Amino acid sequence: MNNVVKPVICLGSFHWDEIAISSKLLARGDDSPGRIKKTAGGVAFNVAKTLTELKIPVLLGTVIGSDIEGQELINTAKGFGINCDLICNISPKTDKYLAIEDTSGLVAAVADCKSLEEQDNDLLEKVFNWIKSMDNTFEISTLVIDCNLSNHFIKNLLNSPYLKNYPIKIASASSHKIGRLKHIDFTHQYRCTTLYSNRVEAMRILAEYGLDISDVRDKFQILQEKFGRIIVTDGPNEIIDADSKDNFKVVPPALQPKRFTGAGDYFMGAHIAYELLGYSRMAALRGACNFVRGKIA
Repeated sequence: MNNVVKPVICLGSFHWDEIAISSKLLARGDDSPGRIKKTAGGVAFNVAKTLTELKIPVLLGTVIGSDIEGQELINTAKGFGINCDLICNISPKTDKYLAIEDTSGLVAAVADCKSLEEQDNDLLEKVFNWIKSMDNTFEISTLVIDCNLSNHFIKNLLNSPYLKNYPIKIASASSHKIGRLKHIDFTHQYRCTTLYSNRVEAMRILAEYGLDISDVRDKFQILQEKFGRIIVTDGPNEIIDADSKDNFKVVPPALQPKRFTGAGDYFMGAHIAYELLGYSRMAALRGACNFVRGKIA
C-alpha cells in the first residue's frame, strides 16, 4: 500500500451545524423533548476532517464569515490538522445548517450557504492564486467539490487548465443541489470523475435529465456514463460502485445509529482515503462502511 499520499483539496461548505435530536418519532407539528448540539460541519469540512483522521493531508477551501463564529471554525479546522490557506473569511456572516433528527433518521434540514453561494468568485480567485504561487510545484492527489458550490463556480473551476489532470470527486450535497451538475459534460473533459450520492440524490439527477426514475437501480448505467464512475449509498441497503469496466456491491454492516447527519460525508472521506492508501475497491468500500459505523453507532 502507498505510504506517502499527496494532498487533497476539498472545496465547498464549512459552517456550524445545529442538530436537534428527538428521542421519539416525530410527526409534522410535534413539539418533542430532546437535545440540541452545535458542531462544526459542512460537506467539504466533514470530508476533509475524515481524510485527516486517516492521515491524508488536506487543504480546505470555502467562504466563511469574518465574525467570531468564522474564526472559531478556522480554529476548529486547524485543530484537526487541516490546512486553511484556501479559506476566505470575508463574508459578514458565517453560514449555518439546521437539522432535526428522530429515531428513524433525518426528519428535515435547511442549509443556509448564502455566503458560499454569493461569494464563491472570491474562493475561485483564491484557489487559482494559490496554485500560481506554488510556482509549478503544485501537486495534489484528488480534488473534492460539493454541490453547495454554484454551477458557475464548478464550471469555471473545472475549465481551469490548472486542475484538468487531477481526479475529481463530487459530493452531491443534497437532492435539491445535485441539479447544479446537469449542464457539465464530465465524460469528455474529466475522465477521472467520481460522483458520490445517495439513492434519493441519484433519483433527483435522473429526473433532471428527464429520465424515468421508477427503478433508479436500472438507471445507474446512465449515471455512470455521464460521470465516469458512481458510488451510490442507500442507508442500510446495498452500496454500488460502478464504472465502465466494473460493478462492485457491498451491504453495510447492521447497526443502530445514534446520529445521522454527516454519515454520507464520512463515508465519502473514508472511501477516498482508503483508495489513496492503496486499498482495493471492495476493501475501500468495506473500510468506509466500518469507519462510518464507528462514527454514528
